[in-house]
Amino acid sequence: MSFSGEVRNEAARLIPDKDCCRKAELAALLIFSGSTSQNSRGAVLKIDVENAATARKAYQYFKEIGSWTASVESEQRKWFRKTRAYEVTVPIEIEDCKLLRELGFYPEHKRQIPWNLLGKNCCRRSFIRGMFLSRGFISRPEGNYHLELVLNDSRLAADAVRLLTKVKLEVRRAERKSHLVIYIKDSEMIVDFLRLIGANKALLDFENVRILKSMRNAVNRQVNCETANLAKTIDAAVRQVELMRRLMNSQKWDLLTPQLKELARLRMQHPECTLKELGDLLSPALSKSGVAYRMRRLEKAAEDLLDQP
Repeated sequence: MSFSGEVRNEAARLIPDKDCCRKAELAALLIFSGSTSQNSRGAVLKIDVENAATARKAYQYFKEIGSWTASVESEQRKWFRKTRAYEVTVPIEIEDCKLLRELGFYPEHKRQIPWNLLGKNCCRRSFIRGMFLSRGFISRPEGNYHLELVLNDSRLAADAVRLLTKVKLEVRRAERKSHLVIYIKDSEMIVDFLRLIGANKALLDFENVRILKSMRNAVNRQVNCETANLAKTIDAAVRQVELMRRLMNSQKWDLLTPQLKELARLRMQHPECTLKELGDLLSPALSKSGVAYRMRRLEKAAEDLLDQP
């Protein structure tokens, strides 16, 4: 099962204790996955989802909140690969429309977020959970961090952004073909989103992978830094040794001061040593900065002497 499916399963199995929260979550399922149609028996309200646990939750909410007689059907649908989809249906009457409008769902196919149901933080959390169950996707944390909600109504998308902003989530919007996508790529924000919808196990799994990736990246950065520093040290040592040898072969070696001669000999004898290690070999010993200063003087003196005719 995909990580997104695991998150949906966990979120779908979370049933709020309060009636107001259940009503808010049902509202989200209806607004983002619901539709109406007509059959020989009259009007039918249905919710289409790809997750069995979500279908069970919608079925339970229909019975508890609307006192509707619901039914669930499943069928195979091809979407990238064959998956099973679930359809929760209830017959509705004219008198049901009052409750549907309260939930933000209008039989004439209008949809709007029912702000009157989202006055409490717990209800906002439940509604956002329903949004994710209906339209959400999250990629595996081992790859790129990405969470999105795919909508097909610009007004609903604007209201969804407004709601997510109210709960301190920073989201972005983009267009993908005929759909509007609300997405999060920041790992901290994705963690906050998972915490918000109550997917605690998924949150821990996400955090474990994030910590491992962070540690791996830190180690890689340190190794790369040390490798680069080592390469610079080797290049400098090779250049300095070659410069000292040229100076000795040019018969101008005796023109160096005793201090510079000592450092030059140590460099040729210990080309693998760092400046700090060379400083420990000098008599008297010098700090790394002192050796660096003396080495610059040595290189300048050697270059000036070699340039003389």
